[in-house]
Amino acid sequence: MPGLKEPESILDACPLVKPIDFDAIPDRLPVTLLSGFLGSGKTTLLEWILKSKDHGLKVAVIVNDMGEINIDANLLDTHKLTQTVEKVVQFENGCICCTLRGDLLEEVAILAEAKQFDYLIIESTGISEPQQVAESFAPEFAEMQYDEASTARLEALLSAGGLSRLARLDTCVTVVDAVSFMGNFATPDFLSDRQDPSTVDEKDERNISDLMVDQLEFANVVIINKTDLVDAPTLTQIKGLVKSLNPDAEILTSVRSRIDLKHILDTKKFSMSQSILSAGWLKSLREEVKPETEEYGIGSFVYRARRPFSPLRLWEFVRHRLVVIQDSYEEILDRMAAEKGEASDDEMDSDSGYETEPEETESMDEDPQPQLDAAARLKAKQADPAFGPLLRSKGFFWLATRPMLSGEWSQAGVMLTVSGGTRWLCETAEENWPQDPEAQAKMREDFQGEWGDRRQELVFIGQSIKTIKPLLTAELDSCLLNDLEWRQWNKIMKSKSSLKSKVQQLQDIHDDGWEGVKKENSPIK
Repeated sequence: MPGLKEPESILDACPLVKPIDFDAIPDRLPVTLLSGFLGSGKTTLLEWILKSKDHGLKVAVIVNDMGEINIDANLLDTHKLTQTVEKVVQFENGCICCTLRGDLLEEVAILAEAKQFDYLIIESTGISEPQQVAESFAPEFAEMQYDEASTARLEALLSAGGLSRLARLDTCVTVVDAVSFMGNFATPDFLSDRQDPSTVDEKDERNISDLMVDQLEFANVVIINKTDLVDAPTLTQIKGLVKSLNPDAEILTSVRSRIDLKHILDTKKFSMSQSILSAGWLKSLREEVKPETEEYGIGSFVYRARRPFSPLRLWEFVRHRLVVIQDSYEEILDRMAAEKGEASDDEMDSDSGYETEPEETESMDEDPQPQLDAAARLKAKQADPAFGPLLRSKGFFWLATRPMLSGEWSQAGVMLTVSGGTRWLCETAEENWPQDPEAQAKMREDFQGEWGDRRQELVFIGQSIKTIKPLLTAELDSCLLNDLEWRQWNKIMKSKSSLKSKVQQLQDIHDDGWEGVKKENSPIK
């Protein structure tokens, strides 16, 4: 890192020449990760950390854009501020602020090795997903990324166990703007609608609602900022929604990002496994959600069923009231092929039970879904008695025409993302299951009857939950195969026909409005 006293770096040694022993470093550098949309107040929080005398720590800060930090006399007690090297600023109190110039792993490793700092703050971009940054500190990340190391230094770091040997992720913080929170949650906007085109990859199809949920569900501390600009009922609603999305997170409120820093510095409270499993929808599936969220007027329920959905009826259930984003059928098959290894396209088609129909899927360009008139869908959702109060839903679903592959469902606000998940466990060889006996036992709990773990399991979180639960349940029940259709489905699946033939028969019976299985009589033209 330019501007630092050069240590005798163990990363400079090639791992092929001599082994690297990170255990020789007694103390790992604690790290706090800050996430939040542009304007939420995370940069103001950074400034508060840098000028605070309460924590007594010599802090290093990695940011993406130095220009956003107000480095001037108002930030420091004096004007004694030197820019030692471009993109690295050192303060009189020993803290530094530097721009992320290269690979995050290398930047953090150099700071950890320097032994000149007590603490590190990383400010992620407003459009980043904190889990992706946090994974850099997990030992598993080193194993996965070793073959892709771009430099000898990075290869040395990864071969020795990665950042987890030098630094530890102490706290994961998400800052939200109380003023724009509910609007961002309900918006039909995509990142490309909000960001400078030069800052967003043209292939980035993420939307604002999903990104905000990702940032909230992974954090172990959430700061609701600018609370002086909203009324008490609005703040109560925001707290309730945050609590329902992430029941385990510590929720703080602030004005101008002023908080007691002991809540986000050296807390020793972050756990990667807990953060991954902290989402409210997952806890609802395990029936661990605390009823205290009901005091905020927000509740949840789990919809479960052991029959498949009619694809067309499920499509009609969502298409007018949600903006539907879905994987293309070819992407699903490609992903399954990649997981399988070197399977050919023909083998993949046969094994999955699906046929690719290029001449038909090409016409999907004419499909008005998913983004046509998103504002109209938002208006329709808000006016609908069942969907209007619905804030979040997520889980797994089962389509009649896709008996081997689970579906993944994730809705935030007006945005619904559906994608092909993995094979149902009952169709997965047990040698490919996790080897942990406890994990296997939990997986077997999902099995019921002759169709194994195939099921509908969707968590719904929203306001007026006692009102919307029977409405949503009735509509979802109507999407299930009726008794006649269910008998037909069983007869086909129990026949001696090939899997490919079975799926074709199911597709002949059931119109499928979803991406990838499109027939002449489909309502999607």
